Amino acid sequence: MGSSEVTWNPKGGAEIEFSVNGGSANHSHENGHSLPSVGTPSRRQNGYTTLPQEDISDGTVQENGSKHNHLTKTPKGYTSMEDIQLTNNSHQNGGTKEKLEKGVDEGDTGPPIDKWMLAFIIFALHGVGTLLPWNCFITAEAYFTEHKFGNLSDDVQYKDKFIAYLGLCGFLPNLTFLAIALFFPPKSNRVMTFLGLIVMMLLFVLTTILAVVDTSDWPGAFFAITMATIVIFNGAGAIYQSGMFALAAKLPGTYMQSYIVGQGLGGTFVAVLGILSLAAAGDLQKAAVGYFLCAVFVLILAVITFVFLFYLPIVKYYIRLSESFMVDSITQTHSYRPPPLWQIFKEIKLQILNIWLTFAVSLTIFPAMQVDVVATHNSSSVLWGLYFTPVTCFLLFNLLDFLGSIVPAWIKWPSRRRTWILVVSRIVFIPLVMFCNYRPETRSLPVLIHNDYIYILIVSLMSLSNGYLKTTVMIDAPKHLSNPEWASKAAAMMVLFLVLGIFTGLQFSMVVAHVV
Repeated sequence: MGSSEVTWNPKGGAEIEFSVNGGSANHSHENGHSLPSVGTPSRRQNGYTTLPQEDISDGTVQENGSKHNHLTKTPKGYTSMEDIQLTNNSHQNGGTKEKLEKGVDEGDTGPPIDKWMLAFIIFALHGVGTLLPWNCFITAEAYFTEHKFGNLSDDVQYKDKFIAYLGLCGFLPNLTFLAIALFFPPKSNRVMTFLGLIVMMLLFVLTTILAVVDTSDWPGAFFAITMATIVIFNGAGAIYQSGMFALAAKLPGTYMQSYIVGQGLGGTFVAVLGILSLAAAGDLQKAAVGYFLCAVFVLILAVITFVFLFYLPIVKYYIRLSESFMVDSITQTHSYRPPPLWQIFKEIKLQILNIWLTFAVSLTIFPAMQVDVVATHNSSSVLWGLYFTPVTCFLLFNLLDFLGSIVPAWIKWPSRRRTWILVVSRIVFIPLVMFCNYRPETRSLPVLIHNDYIYILIVSLMSLSNGYLKTTVMIDAPKHLSNPEWASKAAAMMVLFLVLGIFTGLQFSMVVAHVV
């Protein structure tokens, strides 16, 4: 048995929806067929006028394995299936996709409930798993430079060049593998994402083992192993991150937000660990082992929950929904065509600019500029000087970035088309920080902002806006495409430009250092 209904969209004309129990329906029609004159009373629901089933005529239904398909009719006649795809997002509030998500009558229940918010929590956990391991590497800098290489006078180059090599070995494979994933997508995104996660976990187990091993007799080999680990780790991390963003893009924006919130939470957690380690004035080796064990634990949880995630009804529902759009596309063209990258780029170019510039500004300031800002009240309090950088740089940025990523759940301002104004206005944060007490010993420009609290206010607004904008932009980009089937590819493209924004910011921070 099947059910069907007609809905009237004031913007897009009349729509017919067939739902076949135990199977699926595809709609075909012949030119010249039209909806009969309807005189039966109608009812309003979700902004549509819904007509009873007995008023539907014409059109044939064929079994083809697709759960939901739609046939659109304008006042002047039927449109093509391609036109329906183009209409989905231009009339998103009443389009095909939203009706599938929310349901339009008692017979169409829409997506299942996210029971106990398991999917939401798992996406947040994977957000933590994406960035927490890398943050552990950065936070444990002193362990590498002071504990592993600090006492080796003959190998001082390892200490001096460690951070530079860390950035190079981290960024290049990340960018390379993101580009490969975008231009040469794997046949099974799920499998590749899982493999990337497994590789990350195994490498952190190796890193933890090396942390407890005495490497003083082979510092060169340890340095090479560490850098090779970072290269492979970031390549695998790029695949993992791209895959998770692509998966989140298939679900409602809440799950993309959850994933991004998790990333901020992971950074905050590591920043707190760094401050506690500083307060305890403990052994650098023990602190590093603690960081790495935390990362291993999170990655093990990520591996387990990744498998479990695809058994959740809500995730299965939206994956099937995404696949149904692909089936419809193949039905129209009788062949599979990969998503057109140039067309996707044109449709989300404004959001690409937004995500690139947001991270370019933020990474110009954090952490490169912030670590060189010295407290003006340093002499009045030993503790103020000791904790100034860990608190105002690492903890403040990560905490407010995390809080900013939560804000879009309640406030979305400005509108999607005007978000660029807020993004561009953030450029002012760069000169503001430049004229704080930044590089006081080597600078040639005068310091104009002497108050530490004004500096804290500036970087707080920068951090909060970073979290808000990255979340808003990453959610919006995949949700406003002419073809919903392209959402995952759009998310992968956004991640690529996000990383390019990070690279731009890191390079520009060097320019700022020379200017000041």
